[in-house]
Amino acid sequence: SSLNVIALVSGGKDSFFSILHCLAAGHTVVALANLYPPTPSDGSEHDDLNSFMYQTVGHAVLPLYAQVTGIPIFRQEILGAAVNSERDYAAPAVHLGLDETESLVPLLDKIKAAIPAADAISTGAILSTYQRTRVESVAVRLGLIPLSFLWQYPVLSPYSQSALLHDMRAVGQDSRIIKVASGGLDESFLWENVSDSKTIARLGKAMARFCENGDGAVLGEGGEFETLAIDGPACLWKKRIEIEPDRIIRGEGGEAIWQGGSARVVDKERSGAGLEALRRPGLWDAEFEDARIKLQEASRSAQQTQFEPEPIVSAAMCASDLTNQHDTGNWTMTLSSQTRSTDDCAPLDPASQLQAILDSIIDTLAREDLDATCILCTTLLLRDMSDFAAVNQIYGPFFTTPNPPSRVTVACGNRLPPGVHVMLSVVAAKRIPTSALNDNMYRIPVRKGLHVQSRSYWAPANIGPYSQAVTTPIIDERGSDSGAEIVHVAGQIPLVPWSMELYHESGFQGQALLSLQHLFRIGRSMRVARWVAGVAFISQCPKEETRRRVHTAQAAWNTIHQAFLPSAQTEAVSSDDDEDALPLDAWDRQNRHGAALFDDHTERAALPNAQVMTDPENIPPVFVVQVAQLPRDSPIEWSSMGIACTEFQSIHSRLASKSAAVYHTDVQGTHSRFVAVEVDDDWEHEQMTAVRTGGWEHCTLYAGPDFPDHWGSLKGVSVIPCQGVWGALGTRIRGALVGR
Repeated sequence: SSLNVIALVSGGKDSFFSILHCLAAGHTVVALANLYPPTPSDGSEHDDLNSFMYQTVGHAVLPLYAQVTGIPIFRQEILGAAVNSERDYAAPAVHLGLDETESLVPLLDKIKAAIPAADAISTGAILSTYQRTRVESVAVRLGLIPLSFLWQYPVLSPYSQSALLHDMRAVGQDSRIIKVASGGLDESFLWENVSDSKTIARLGKAMARFCENGDGAVLGEGGEFETLAIDGPACLWKKRIEIEPDRIIRGEGGEAIWQGGSARVVDKERSGAGLEALRRPGLWDAEFEDARIKLQEASRSAQQTQFEPEPIVSAAMCASDLTNQHDTGNWTMTLSSQTRSTDDCAPLDPASQLQAILDSIIDTLAREDLDATCILCTTLLLRDMSDFAAVNQIYGPFFTTPNPPSRVTVACGNRLPPGVHVMLSVVAAKRIPTSALNDNMYRIPVRKGLHVQSRSYWAPANIGPYSQAVTTPIIDERGSDSGAEIVHVAGQIPLVPWSMELYHESGFQGQALLSLQHLFRIGRSMRVARWVAGVAFISQCPKEETRRRVHTAQAAWNTIHQAFLPSAQTEAVSSDDDEDALPLDAWDRQNRHGAALFDDHTERAALPNAQVMTDPENIPPVFVVQVAQLPRDSPIEWSSMGIACTEFQSIHSRLASKSAAVYHTDVQGTHSRFVAVEVDDDWEHEQMTAVRTGGWEHCTLYAGPDFPDHWGSLKGVSVIPCQGVWGALGTRIRGALVGR
């Protein structure tokens, strides 16, 4: 639906280009918002704050944008300083002083009072988590939907570092470089149009010596330069700005600022490029588009398979000893399948059940000198998805710091025990010795997260109390952080990222691929080199549709992994060598003499990463799990745990037992083993041994209706009672276990 957007503008290229994407999405921009620096106390004219949060150079021109665009502009002086300098933002305590980010609050309050219909805010954040999380923090507190349509722009198709600048050129946006600060840029770049093809080429050559692939230097993401927009397409720019040159202000370290003189608004011809020339990043990554075509071509033959799911069984889970466990491993604490059932005397509604569960969890954590900030991931099970909103109102306030735990949410229907409307499992990082040689001093391993709450073209926003991913280090044999990490990724459903609406094109096949793409994009951003196993939740549906969904989900998983096998990559490289050769102009040929050339192609992280795999042709297993309902009435939700590691480590994966379908994944230099186990009719010996030996640090059990009850004695295991489970070969199994 259409939103009424407040556009945060600094005068720079990105904030104005973001407005065009707001308009292209069907939204209305109702106000411009700007924060400007206080008047210098020494009376100097140089009032650039060099803030990581706000661009302030060129701010004197900002009032003219109301005349240029016909959109009212509201301004607020920046108060305070960068009190909280962490990457991920939370408003600091009052006694620490006023953070400059909080200057947004009175500004947005003023706009909302003047324009009550305003319900969203737009930013130009591209790669800066620092900026994005600060705007999101304020926006969510004020009930505004954050929009960051340029987020991760260089890693979206066509995977070009300068694509954003070329897209600006296509629509006629004129943004002038008014400050250079680093990256080999000198005064000759000042007042150049950043989207001019010659300027883009010059920027690339200058950056080739200093930047790394994908760091956004050619876009100025590291503060290499700043810009001032003076003209653009007529759909936004009714007029344009002219500025008389004044002088250049030179600072330390090669910094130079173009100081403008008098500025005025002038008329312009209304012809020229508009929104019709605006390129919007496509929905699909290249490999997922290829997979979509392959799956469509294979759909006819898939319909000829003889796989027949058994009828749905909805008997309640009766293994009461699987619930309310509290297990402590070497590195984590698992509170498994926490419940609070109702009784006739004191019935509890779902929200009250969850509140009681959370109270119990916080008490248990406190006994181990832990709190909610130590929780890495959660699994929330409901009896009925209609209770989700009410339960979320209780769940959300439990996590008050940045990067809350990742979460998987499903509804299990009558498979939950009688009287139970909510079950919650959590995995928390525990205090561990500072080293293997010192068991008297303890620390909590560094926990990192990714929590994007803005709508973008990248992946669905998480407006709510859960992160896209949370990581924790894998401890090495000496008790130190090994450099490798476990990545807990939230469940992913097929939402269109920029609209947050459920994707319906191409039916279930498209939905399975899109939600899987979300999982992979998040995995790439967190350095995941390999998934332990894929888990595709599918919702209850007729038998024939179940058969089709199982086949499609597993085919999607295997097809994407096959695209990154070394054999497939070798073929792709050999066929693309000629096409990808960089053209050299006359200057290059005469003067380069071995100097670095700017590679405009954005190198996306490889997933799976064959470079660290001892057996890169080994595809992780995939399980399909049927439950009653999924969030937003989605037909599929992907879940997985990833392993991230450094380029100097290796990951060894193997099928430990063909007869028992036990899959092992080990990380070099650590004691951790990641295991995926199929539980079928012949589970009694090999599988029992496999899952009991050494115990589980933490594990999820996907239990079908005929799963053996007496497995409840397993420690560290969280249970999801399912209507059906299918193994890696597409056959129905009793259950599956995936964990560490």
